[in-house]
Order: sequence, then C-alpha cells, then structure tokens
Amino acid sequence: MSPFSTDSDRDAVALIAEWAAGTTYESLPDNVTALVKNLLLDTLGTTLAANTLGVGCQQLLRMARSTGGSPESSLLGFPDKVPAVMAALVNGGMAHALNYDDISEGGGHMGVTTLPAALAVAEKAGGVSGKELITAVASGAELMSRLGLAVIEEQDLNNEAHPQPTQMPGYFSAALSAGRVLRLNAQQMQSALGLAYMQAAGGRQLVLEGRPAKAIYAGFSNQGGVISALLSLDGLEADGAIFEGTAGFFNTYYRGRYQRQALVEGLGERYSLLSAQFKPWPTTAVAHPFIEGAISLAREHDLTPNQIVSVEIYGGPELRAFCEPPETRRKPQTAVEAEDSVLFAVAKALANREVTLDDLRPAGLRQYEALVLSEQVRYHIEAEPARRGVISIATTSGQTHSIQIDRPLGHPSKPLSFSDLAKKFRNCASYSANEIHPRDLEKVIDLIEHLEDVPDVGAIPALLSGSQAVPR
Repeated sequence: MSPFSTDSDRDAVALIAEWAAGTTYESLPDNVTALVKNLLLDTLGTTLAANTLGVGCQQLLRMARSTGGSPESSLLGFPDKVPAVMAALVNGGMAHALNYDDISEGGGHMGVTTLPAALAVAEKAGGVSGKELITAVASGAELMSRLGLAVIEEQDLNNEAHPQPTQMPGYFSAALSAGRVLRLNAQQMQSALGLAYMQAAGGRQLVLEGRPAKAIYAGFSNQGGVISALLSLDGLEADGAIFEGTAGFFNTYYRGRYQRQALVEGLGERYSLLSAQFKPWPTTAVAHPFIEGAISLAREHDLTPNQIVSVEIYGGPELRAFCEPPETRRKPQTAVEAEDSVLFAVAKALANREVTLDDLRPAGLRQYEALVLSEQVRYHIEAEPARRGVISIATTSGQTHSIQIDRPLGHPSKPLSFSDLAKKFRNCASYSANEIHPRDLEKVIDLIEHLEDVPDVGAIPALLSGSQAVPR
C-alpha cells in the first residue's frame, strides 16, 4: 500500500464521502463540467441504440414492465415510467450493453455507472437542476476513475481472477451519484457507500466466456447504487470503514494491494476523470488501436479484402482475453461476442474501412469478407502492458504494410469533440425502438450543451420518450 499519510487514521471512504457531499457545481473546473456533458450525451446515445441492438435489453424491459410499481422514472427511449430502482437497472443495463461508452484510465466505464442512477433518482425527486446533475455525475465518475487507478498497477494482467473493473466499483460510483442528487450529508453519503459495499458484486467469468448476460452488468451497479442512496436517506446507517477496514473492499478483493494516494490525494483539486476515452467504434477499447491502424492502412494503400494474405497484430497481456478462444473470437455469434473480439473488429475494419453498429446485427455478423479475413488475423502477446497496437498486413503483391498506434482516436490526446459526440448520439438514436423526432434530438443536444441552465433535468428523458414504434 502507498505510504500516503494524509488523514491516515480515517478510512478513505470518510474522506470521499465528505468531499462528495461538499462538492458544488461552482467548485468544478470548466474542463470537468465540459467532460461531464460529453459523458452524459454519450451515455444517452449508447442507451438508445441498445434498446434494439443490446443483448439482454429486451429481457430487462419486459421484466420492468411486468413488475409494475410507482411510475417514478423513465425507461430511456420509451414513454414508460417505472420505480426509480427499476429504471436504474434497465437504463444502466442498456447504457453499456453495446460496449460503445467511455472508459477511464483505470479501466472502468464512468458514464454508465453514474448517469442511470443519478437520472432515475432525479426524476423521482423532481426539480433537480442541470447543475446538480453535473455535480452528481462528476462526483461518481471521479470515484470510479480513482478506484480503478488505485488498483491498476497492482493487477496481474495475466490473471483474470479479479473483480470486473466496472461492475463492482460501479456500485460505489452509482451510490455516490444518486446520493449527491438526493443531497445526502457526509455521514449519509458514507452510509450509502457502505450499503453499496453490502451489495457489490461482479466477477469476470461470464465476461471472459462472452455469455449474453455480460452485456447488462452495469444495470446491477446502478440498481444497487439507487437502493443504497434511498436507504441511507431514510436513515439506515452503514457508515463503516468499507474501503480500508480489515474486511473492507481492498483487503477482501485485492489482498490489501492498492495505492491509497491514487484514491484520495487531491480530491477536489485534481480530477482523474479527465482521462476519459470516448469510443468512435462499438467494441472493447482494447481493439481500438488495431481498428484505427487497420482502417489507416486499408485507406492509405487502397487495400481490398482479396489483396490481403495475412494480418499480424501485437499487443500486451490485456489483448489475450479479447482474442481467445480464437474460434469464438473469429466467428462471433452474438453482438456481445463481436463487441469483445479484437480479431473480428480488425477483420471488419479491413473489409469495410469502418466498424459500425450495423456490424453487431445478424447480417453484420455473417458478412463473408469479414469472416474470411478474421481467419487471417494472428495475434502476438507481449510480456508487458503495451497500451498500444501494432498491425502488419502482408499482401498478394509481396508487400508488407505496418503501423503502430500509440493512442487511438477518442483518447484524451486525440479527443472526440462535443460535436463528434453529438453526431454519434444522432446515429445511436436512429436505432431506438421508438422513433425520436429530429427536433427533439436537437433539443436534447442543446440541453446537454447548456445543462447548467436547465432547471429540471426531467425534461431530457421526456424528449427521448419517442413518438411511435419503428419496425426494426
């Protein structure tokens, strides 16, 4: 553990709870509020696309509608309202189902483990301003990022037996975001995090096997976060040393190996959420350097599929889980399997010079050229984490073309702008089960861009409710 000693007598959860409860919109730097707006727009878009394309999302929607209860919060993209806890589950599940959302430097997904919980509670409460939503999501996203950074250097990338880096920490980020919307004080916030710890779960086995339910894991984090915040608001105390205690989060799940400094140093002064990477392609972020490299080489050398003899890709240990077992990764049968296959993503990029949401549909999964190319892609695992991608293509002319991508498009060093994300949002919305009028989409984009001026964020899901069902 790091020797960082500031307030070492107090569990980190107490420091985080105090910071989150005391954070105001006015205290947030401009670049943080801008980043949060990007998170919000991006997460809304991925949620809308998933209500038709996302594996497991129809089951979530059917369950929510059949369960009944108070009409408190919206199912995004639909006119239905359900209890806030259920809305958080469904919207959270849809938000990450396509693996098209942001990812932090610590490996967790921030928007999908904050916005669904915060927005569900905001609708239930009513009268929650845009400033309050920004503050809530910023707080939760910062915690998600810091939790990942606290353990990332301690992880063995050759060992997959560790908590899923979004689902389990997501209970805490969702609880913090929902708690901030509910204006919990520091003690209540610590209790909300304690209640989140009582529910937190999420191993990687189903992720590694690509089982369908893997797609919706973020829903459970948001559901647990809302439950935690509401119970704390009602007076249930759970303000223990849940992060650093003898049987706390880090000792239980990480054998006490973590960096306290990454978790608490500079709270309110330095924001690690600014490391967010936004995705131009609907796949695991591990695939993105290789997708960008494949598209670049195909365009630069005007390569067609029948000119390609072989493809070699090189990456760190993180590449293995997304290339093995190769027989599944080369011929994915579902959108879930396709999203997490680097081999298939590279083949798609070479076949089409792009990777899109249509590639997750049945016809996209069956594309002949991509399936042939996927058999030609070979992967090589380097000993150290690469955080980059090298791709080399041999052609029928006897030439070999290679490129190294150190940071892919969407990384903070090559960012997607708000305008880029607005374009992505419109495209995602075009897949929604209910047709959303272009005028309403533009209103949502404008509301997010000027969210600090919005008196009640309930206007956003109302605009996304859709006018009519569209045959898909």
